[in-house]
Amino acid sequence: MGNSGSKINFRKAVVELTTKKSKVEEDAFWEELCASNINSAADIFSLITADDVRSLRDNSPSNLAALCYKTVDRITAACNSPSAISSTKVLNCIRLLTRVCPYLFEDSDWKCFFWSLPPAEENEQFPHQPLAYTLISALTDLLFCPEFTVSSLRNHPEGSDDLSAIDSCEYIWEAGVGFATKPPQVAEHDQRRTEILKLLLTCFSEVIYVSVSGEI
Repeated sequence: MGNSGSKINFRKAVVELTTKKSKVEEDAFWEELCASNINSAADIFSLITADDVRSLRDNSPSNLAALCYKTVDRITAACNSPSAISSTKVLNCIRLLTRVCPYLFEDSDWKCFFWSLPPAEENEQFPHQPLAYTLISALTDLLFCPEFTVSSLRNHPEGSDDLSAIDSCEYIWEAGVGFATKPPQVAEHDQRRTEILKLLLTCFSEVIYVSVSGEI
């Protein structure tokens, strides 16, 4: 029952995102969209239809931009404070972007939005970097985040709060050149890596979402 209620609330938030402007200023609204009770990509994809995303893109562009900024901001914050990561919420941000990005790439203006510098009001969050650059850098760091996508090391302090500063060949997925010891295999880590790789693949596959007439 609780899970059903969470899905209903999530769906209501999606409808509000496509129809109202005031909601995007409320933190509680974004918490609902990244709800920890939505536990799978299948839920995100079933509760946000293709028509929802296209309606959001064409009729409420400011809300779609806010969705992109808010989700990327939360993913970046997770990289800056990995010891405080809320796994499900971070994954839901990743899933949301995996869902909406193909519809950004359908439209040449939105494709430019994704790869352009943010407006001045967003510069504090994403200083002098295209939104896509910030996102891809954060996702790359998360692929090797202790206790999120790789296991912590006994000889390294836990709870590191600077993923970009981690410099160890031991934080790997498989044994290989530089470190021959096979790391522990954790199913949750594999699942999270897969979610991140799906979004990276989406970001790098924009050409398949563009119509033939739009490509030439």
